[in-house]
Amino acid sequence: MDYLLVSVFLCLFAGSAIDTGTICVVRAAGDLAIGKPAIAISVLVAVACASLVFYFDTEFDLQRRAAPWFYPTFLTLAGAAVFAFGALVNGACALGTMGRLARGDVSYLATLVGGGLVGLVLAPVRPSHQAAELPHLNGLYWLLIVLAFTLVIVVFTYKRLQLSRLSAYATLGVTGALINNLQGDWTWLSLIEEVRSGMSVNFAVIACIVALLAGAMMTAVFKGHFHLVKPDPRLVIREATGGGLMAAGANLIPGGNDVLLIYGLPSGSPHAVAAYVVMFALILVVLRISPLFRQWADWKTAAK
Repeated sequence: MDYLLVSVFLCLFAGSAIDTGTICVVRAAGDLAIGKPAIAISVLVAVACASLVFYFDTEFDLQRRAAPWFYPTFLTLAGAAVFAFGALVNGACALGTMGRLARGDVSYLATLVGGGLVGLVLAPVRPSHQAAELPHLNGLYWLLIVLAFTLVIVVFTYKRLQLSRLSAYATLGVTGALINNLQGDWTWLSLIEEVRSGMSVNFAVIACIVALLAGAMMTAVFKGHFHLVKPDPRLVIREATGGGLMAAGANLIPGGNDVLLIYGLPSGSPHAVAAYVVMFALILVVLRISPLFRQWADWKTAAK
């Protein structure tokens, strides 16, 4: 229960930011596939802001949770591919699912159910190579690389970006990294893993997830984005399948795309870099060549 109220407050802010600027890898790759790079670039801003938080947490000994830091293996890459396909089938990634639920598409509850059922029966997988001390040694260099890369991309594309959207992504990056430091991995996929591992139910994580969803839903209602959608049995089956595949992929990586972006990439973990590049590239390629998957990934048409 330590820092729970602070974490819940931050989750409300993060949820509000999700409605304005989602870090959903399917949404980012989908827009980039049709020549709209704004979301993908804004995601970089979120990673840069999360990297700043991570660096100062470690530099000033404020780090309360060990960051995931692994070398990539074949299972890492395979997991990224499985997660990518699951996100494509689902029409949204793990965090994007929360965004769609917050906008009233209740059929996406099936994603959580499918992910839970598959996640509970899988044996946990962890890479054998770990170097927990390396991020502290190279933390400043990695931060400078992330900031420089992000700055160059933003400078060359600033005319195609919106300040309000960038601020939402920056908020999401900062709050997400702070919550990770306070509560550890607080996503619904991590909750499934904890239950599967026989750990007691982490009510702090549940509170964070509920607060995130509440913040996103309140913002969606305020901005007129909330529209209750009647579940379609065909979509429910597809989304449950997608949720199951994402849970399987996250188990192999380990971590879903949200954890990789907010904590894995800021820590400089090689497994996070490799997994996210594979994940994003596969989704981008599929969305460029497949009209069906593009339709599923379209937030305007996926519920029809």
